[in-house]
Amino acid sequence: MWRRLRAVWLACLLAAGLGDGALAEETKTRGATTASRRPTAPPVDLERMRVTDEGATAPIRTGGEATLTVDPTLQQTAVRLLSQAHPRGGAIIAVDARSGNVLAWASVGLGPGGILGMRAPAASLFKIVTTAALLEMDGVHPNTRVCYSGGSAGIDRRHLEAPRSDMACHPFWQALGHSRNAVYAQLVTKHLMRNELIEMASRFGFGGGVPFDTEAPVGRVTVPFNDLAFARTATGFQNTELTPLGALELAYVVAVGGRLPRVHVVASAGEYTAPSRLELGDRVIEERTAGNLRWMMEVTVSQGTSYEAFTDDDGHSYLYNLRAAGKTGTLQTATGGPTATWFVGFAPSRDPRVVVSVLLKNGSVWRRKANEVARDMMRAYFAARGFRGITAPFAE
Repeated sequence: MWRRLRAVWLACLLAAGLGDGALAEETKTRGATTASRRPTAPPVDLERMRVTDEGATAPIRTGGEATLTVDPTLQQTAVRLLSQAHPRGGAIIAVDARSGNVLAWASVGLGPGGILGMRAPAASLFKIVTTAALLEMDGVHPNTRVCYSGGSAGIDRRHLEAPRSDMACHPFWQALGHSRNAVYAQLVTKHLMRNELIEMASRFGFGGGVPFDTEAPVGRVTVPFNDLAFARTATGFQNTELTPLGALELAYVVAVGGRLPRVHVVASAGEYTAPSRLELGDRVIEERTAGNLRWMMEVTVSQGTSYEAFTDDDGHSYLYNLRAAGKTGTLQTATGGPTATWFVGFAPSRDPRVVVSVLLKNGSVWRRKANEVARDMMRAYFAARGFRGITAPFAE
């Protein structure tokens, strides 16, 4: 009964403000914190950022210059990794998980607006949103067993129900890390209402903005009514779009236990000084949900779609004894167009120090995958800080 009443309430909200279900990009700051009572950072032109061995600066749009939080060594590594990957377009963002300070902000092959203007299909990253909705909205449990068949390359109507034969049955907690599309198609068809997915996407910031020093959209999603189109949207095959900073925010929310973290890139400018501690805003998802998502994202690295990227030829982790959590995404943007490859994640997963977002738009020839680049950014971060057994990517 409560679920039906809640659905009616959500439908009224949609009718009042969301229309056809598209979360439009009306960038707004969510999760007011103590930052609203402090001097705000001036808008800076990050596309004209200057980096030296001493630090990084950028011009303030209204005049003057700001000192940035960017780490010169990690920034140089990011630039080198993008050059090595040679994508049609790409972006790397690394953030100190404990402070929210941007450590690397690098891009290549982008048009006007740079990283903040860069968008790509969310692909399987959207499964983070869908997983949260399934766990919170209708009581699907990580240990819920799901039998499925196929679905690795797309979702058809046959994937909306459990197959009658050739079944593979696994607990739900494995599905995110292995990106099992048919599992998600089946679960959202059975358990999730359209309005609930829209609400969860809105909580994560789709249609809004990342709490950042300047206007920064998360992305957008249009949730259809048709059951097959709904399943394809929930699994990330269509109707979703993310920016690199918006993608980072998805993982960052999980990393900090479900609340909304504020990201900074301006360290100081005039009377403004960035806060020394991480600022957390509204609760996006329950703490238990964040814990389950963290566990499911660890599977990505320990045995799922990024196992090979994070493991050397001898079977040893490139991060030695550190546990990492992440999510991959891969989707061709259009017939004959570039393929978007994503990785968002954080490490150590149980006590995060760094959060990384990587987007590569690869042509027909791929030199690197996003998870490989993200792995090397994590290696560079931890090696520079003296973590035992971890080598920097270009030190070999």
